[in-house]
Amino acid sequence: MKRSRTLSVQLRNRVTIIVAALAIILSISTLLAARTMTYSQVDKQLDAAFSRQGRPGSPGNMAPGINVPGMAEGTVIAALMSSGERRGTTVGEGDFERLTTVAWNELQMVPTDGEKHTVTLPGMGEYRAESRFGDNRIVVALPLAEQNLILFRLTILTAGMGVLAVVVAGMATGALASRTTRPLRALSSTAQEVSRTNLDQGEVHVPAPVEVGELPPEHEVAQLATAFNHMLGNVAGALAVRQASETKLRRFVADASHELRNPLAAIKGYAELAEGAGADSLDTSFALTRIHSESTRMTTLVSDLLLLARLDAEPVMELRPVDVVEVVLNAVADARAAGPEHVWQMDLPQEGFEVMGDADQLHQVVVNLLSNARTHTPDGTTVTASVAMRQGRACIMVCDDGPGIAREELPRVFERFTRGDVARTHSSVPSTGLGLAIVDAVVRSFGGHTQVESRPGSTRFTVWLQPAH
Repeated sequence: MKRSRTLSVQLRNRVTIIVAALAIILSISTLLAARTMTYSQVDKQLDAAFSRQGRPGSPGNMAPGINVPGMAEGTVIAALMSSGERRGTTVGEGDFERLTTVAWNELQMVPTDGEKHTVTLPGMGEYRAESRFGDNRIVVALPLAEQNLILFRLTILTAGMGVLAVVVAGMATGALASRTTRPLRALSSTAQEVSRTNLDQGEVHVPAPVEVGELPPEHEVAQLATAFNHMLGNVAGALAVRQASETKLRRFVADASHELRNPLAAIKGYAELAEGAGADSLDTSFALTRIHSESTRMTTLVSDLLLLARLDAEPVMELRPVDVVEVVLNAVADARAAGPEHVWQMDLPQEGFEVMGDADQLHQVVVNLLSNARTHTPDGTTVTASVAMRQGRACIMVCDDGPGIAREELPRVFERFTRGDVARTHSSVPSTGLGLAIVDAVVRSFGGHTQVESRPGSTRFTVWLQPAH
């Protein structure tokens, strides 16, 4: 039969063995102590019997002193008289009985060494005896039947209590160990479930945390369960991030393919149109113009995708001090030239200051924010670019008084290929949906972050950057 290897069973068995050993030791110690005390009491009675035996009086052929008042029932005296006569008498129930020869001979074998000895008299049982020399050789013995009966009952009692203690200890330890190790079994089951789960792809459901029950926080099992639950939480978080990344990647690839397919399809169509028309025809000229436009659009899209890919691969770049006021001035000047139908304003500090970043990419950040405002607001909208130091950090803000961004779109404005509602797009230039994604990626590579707040009549994009010291 295969022995159980579970922790609770092993703990129960070992505690039961320890309790059994302790019960045996305690029982033996108790019995030895009881025997010592009982025999000590009998030895005192034996000394008292010797004292009485020395008093005068021994009628007939009885052992000397046997009939002295106070001799307890069962007392035995075996005497070898100086004349060589053998006398042996037992105190019976109201009478005196002659000691058998076999019993007398056994008592005469007790050494005269001043010690008490335990002897067994044939047909009479165990006795406590002592031999002394005087005028005669006297051996006095007291029965141990009553004491042995007490010791026997005490042995049965201690054995029963020991067995009961072992059984109770085994049951209590088994129940306690089972309850205490319940979280361990749950941990094992959960770990096995996780080990059987395919974690490399797809949406994965991590098992629920393990309950620790009523165990105190400082309990080792509770600490293990808590650490395991933290690990499960980390795994669940990592899997959720991985799933979100996979979903985002698939959407990114689909959107990028769609965005590249449109200009490629247009280029192909216009190329076919140019092939079918004459070299100097108006259709050929129009087709070549559209091919150039779509090629430029596709080049811009590919450049933006490459920039995002590079920022993803190298999220931290080498930063240098950049004059943020100069960058904003140049970007607003470009925006005025590109969108004269908008009102462009600036709110800049009297003295410029520097931030940590890359001049070209920071310029692109501001240009993208201004272009986003121009694209998604009607003509006549006021767009204000401002620079300030707040709470120890530099911030660039681009605000407009246009129609605002829909509440449901705000959480996604910095995601790739996110476009506003077509009805709110006020530019004939098609958007790639990557401008704000580039803004967020570049700013994060600088160690900063972006914010957006919007309501009808007010939209504000804020870029937070680390100032140069």
